[in-house]
Amino acid sequence: MKISALINTLNEENNIEDCLKSLVSWVDEIIIVDMYSDDRTIEIAKKYTDKIFYFERVGYADPARAFALDKASNEWIIVLDADEIIPKNLSEYLISLAKGNEHDAIWIPRRNFMFGKEIKHTGWGALQDKQMRFFRKHVMSYGSEVHNFVHISENARIYIIDKVEFSIIHFNYTDINHFIEKLNRYTTIEAKQLYRNNYKKITNVDIIKEFIKEFFLRYFRNKGFKDGFYGLYLSILMGVYKATTLAKLRLMNDVNEIDSNSAIFSKYKKIADKFLIK
Repeated sequence: MKISALINTLNEENNIEDCLKSLVSWVDEIIIVDMYSDDRTIEIAKKYTDKIFYFERVGYADPARAFALDKASNEWIIVLDADEIIPKNLSEYLISLAKGNEHDAIWIPRRNFMFGKEIKHTGWGALQDKQMRFFRKHVMSYGSEVHNFVHISENARIYIIDKVEFSIIHFNYTDINHFIEKLNRYTTIEAKQLYRNNYKKITNVDIIKEFIKEFFLRYFRNKGFKDGFYGLYLSILMGVYKATTLAKLRLMNDVNEIDSNSAIFSKYKKIADKFLIK
């Protein structure tokens, strides 16, 4: 039994070394697929592996995951983001599960640290945020849609770890600016996906409903109130995330163009020309 580790990176010089340190003692192969980082990510990664490949920078990692999986040469795969680490007890547990030969794919809890503290509810609690990260290569295929890229074979034998002590450690958002920057980027990606799929016209009521539904899910059903101020604010931000995605889609529909910025700039240019006619 041998294990390949897959990591997709883009400007992760602050995270990549700890991630690699958590892998190097127990995996047999480390594969980095980098989106042309312009910091020290690759310089650091070369200390741990020579299997470094490149993929076009598309704004999010999901399209590069299938490319990374194709490069793996071993039966078992562990997938990590650069801001995640595998504790020693989890690596030992995963090895024992693989050696047991009873499972093909493992859902792993993930402990999320945001704004300097662990978030234990709000949809980011360890048992609320299980990730499919350890599997036999032949049972997995990756798609390119953001947040909807994992496809496991129907006949795969799946095991779900339900103990918090066996969790991936995820150093998520550092501050509010970091969250909002990613919110803006990912809502644009999701809105474009919906537009390409000819999603229905968006009404004001649709936007309000999505905000309320997401806030209720995060703050009440997922007990975000137990995370105090951060649970409240994260619930609000995730409501804003859903509403912003639909608002961007609404704008694309209104201008009948996926690049709404360019479409509206062209419109403004025509308006300006009218005012400039002598």
